[in-house]
Amino acid sequence: MIGDACPGSKCADCGFRSAVFASLNTGQLEMLTNGKTFNAVKKGATICKQGDEIKAFIFLRVGLAKLVRNTPDGREQIVGIATPNDFVGLLSLFSSKIYQYSIIAIEDSEYCSVDYSMVMDLIRGNGIFAQSLLEKISHVSDILINTRLDLDLRQLRGRVAFIICYFATEVYGTTKFNLPISRKEIAELIDMRVENVVRILSELRRDNIIRIEGTTIEILDPEKLKWIKVHG
Repeated sequence: MIGDACPGSKCADCGFRSAVFASLNTGQLEMLTNGKTFNAVKKGATICKQGDEIKAFIFLRVGLAKLVRNTPDGREQIVGIATPNDFVGLLSLFSSKIYQYSIIAIEDSEYCSVDYSMVMDLIRGNGIFAQSLLEKISHVSDILINTRLDLDLRQLRGRVAFIICYFATEVYGTTKFNLPISRKEIAELIDMRVENVVRILSELRRDNIIRIEGTTIEILDPEKLKWIKVHG
């Protein structure tokens, strides 16, 4: 991990400005620029760990990260995927002093950290910023809840199709991409057994709906895959 000032960039020029920090004035953005720390991590690195004290506000600039919760029985459960321009760890920001889940890079990633106390000072000094932050937290919560409900309502084939469509449309914007998570992680994300994930991927490949070469997936029949996503 590299912790340093963000190379060649001001907060006013990046995703910070276009997201919840849009309401900050020039002086506040300058304070943010001077006070944040830039980090670059490799795939598999832990950005923050469940149970650690919350000390920073984390903004994912580049890459992907998974949000992982360790259950009381020792299992790992993926509760979401963070994409570029996401504020990760938001759901723990006000409700707890510690992170309720771990954040782990699933691609080489870059993120900025802002000291927790600095964010609290901005909240106290800028009501519009505070409102924007609460709206963002609510939006993230809605996405996680709705995604979990959508998955729970689907049959096994529908769940796998849902994840493939998610990465194709929401993450990469293309029908051919390198799947950044393993079969085991897919199973954790959609609450299935690994062997069922492998079997359904094989069925989708056999039916010429997708092509699989190593970690690369190509959607050959998008309409059929969408139908399976909806109907299972």
